[in-house]
Amino acid sequence: MQVIILCGGLGTRLRDVISDVPKPMAPINGVPFMQLQLDRLSNFGVNKVVFATGYKKDIIRDYFGDDYNGMEIVYSEEDEPLLTGGAMKQALQFVDDDYAVVMNGDIWLEIDLNQMLEQTRKTGVQETMAVKPMDNFSRFGNVIIADDGYSVIDFIEKQPTKHGNVNLGVYVVKKNIFDSLPELGKKFSHEVDYLIPNIPKQKYGAYKYDGYYIDIGIPEDYFAFVDYMKQNKFPKKDFQIRKTKA
Repeated sequence: MQVIILCGGLGTRLRDVISDVPKPMAPINGVPFMQLQLDRLSNFGVNKVVFATGYKKDIIRDYFGDDYNGMEIVYSEEDEPLLTGGAMKQALQFVDDDYAVVMNGDIWLEIDLNQMLEQTRKTGVQETMAVKPMDNFSRFGNVIIADDGYSVIDFIEKQPTKHGNVNLGVYVVKKNIFDSLPELGKKFSHEVDYLIPNIPKQKYGAYKYDGYYIDIGIPEDYFAFVDYMKQNKFPKKDFQIRKTKA
């Protein structure tokens, strides 16, 4: 399994709390958030991780180098912000498999990526997105699912919603997903410019997940996640903190 982590954002909403490192490197009880992510990914047999980096990208490269815990690390670096779709498109050039998992670098969820990948292969869709049923939200897109329980029939961008299926920011995509759409260009939104216009034309799927989920992008949720990990006694005493290269 190969994974793309989108970690090029400016993290402006968290700037008052974390200003010296990019948001995915925010410290969680002394350990960078991204390191916690990579340790989870290694449990799924991931052999390659592509960091789609931008803001303060050298901090990520200097910390992880070109390997971590048996996983090859490569970097898809943005010279200018490419937005979510542009970052995915560029990073997919470094993927060797037919499919890739793509995830936002500021989210935590304990989803089974192997099952999500298997559903994508079986259903033959262009892309599967992880979704979670939720009430009264406005920070997330709402995914409308058909009666079969997995086919996506509409995607409504962020707006106040009483009940729906939240787009969690984790996807399984075909490597060639953007190849037939040169009109998208280099810089575009995955949700607004790609998903919404193409849902009527292509097959997309939803993978339902109802476990713990949080986006650390605002101070309130960042501190909530720090507390969550403390309650779960993590990092553990024998956890090894990666040493930044000299």
